[in-house]
Amino acid sequence: MTIDMESLRKQLCSAFCEDVKVSARKDSIRVSLPLVARDGDHHTVYLSRGDGGWRISDMGTSLMRLSYENDLGTLLSGPRGDLFQQIVSESGLQEEDGELFLEVPTDGLLRGLFSMGQGASRIEDLGLWSRTRVESTFRDDLRSILLEAVGEKEVVEDYIVPGIEDAELYPVDFYIRAERRPLYLFGVNTPDRARISTIVMQHLMHQHHDFDSFVVCSDFFSLPKADGARLMNAANDMVHSIDNVADFQRKLKHRMA
Repeated sequence: MTIDMESLRKQLCSAFCEDVKVSARKDSIRVSLPLVARDGDHHTVYLSRGDGGWRISDMGTSLMRLSYENDLGTLLSGPRGDLFQQIVSESGLQEEDGELFLEVPTDGLLRGLFSMGQGASRIEDLGLWSRTRVESTFRDDLRSILLEAVGEKEVVEDYIVPGIEDAELYPVDFYIRAERRPLYLFGVNTPDRARISTIVMQHLMHQHHDFDSFVVCSDFFSLPKADGARLMNAANDMVHSIDNVADFQRKLKHRMA
């Protein structure tokens, strides 16, 4: 079958143009791109004249969409934060106070629009990289919040409790130095982690070890009911979701007092 390449090119160009909506604003031009975001709306960018060309901006809408379902401080830290910076760099974008933008010469406008649309789509997909699927991400998020709250000098990771029978078989995720008694923090993002954390806490209690326990879950309500019930019975305190950063820090400081 013979394909008329020029005819196909014109057909594609016409189709793309029909899906691009342009409207004037007071200080910029609003362009709706033929790329649909997860919320069903089209990705929109804003054009303004720059030095020798165009400034293309998302006016902060990409990160605003992410903030609907995620705590941005947590989402953009650790491995996902590194991936965010990689996407920004690979797309030729810059980020400033939540706004994504790039500047292009006059004859580079079309390529710039595609770069912005592609970058915004990839950044939005960061919200799909869930902690339950990537254990290392959850652990890094938990470590980051913990160290910010209490300081690196107060935390020991993968702690082996001294004076405990077979202690090396029952490591504690994070030992936090507290005033009254040692505080042991456990991160739970899978049913297996819930069971292991419960076993470790119960073993320490059977050894008559005096400690406080604190459990931080990725999503407590996604755990099997029996695993969640045993975990609650063993722990002194719990945060149902690591996204509840304020509750995590408040309860942590209370336990350390």
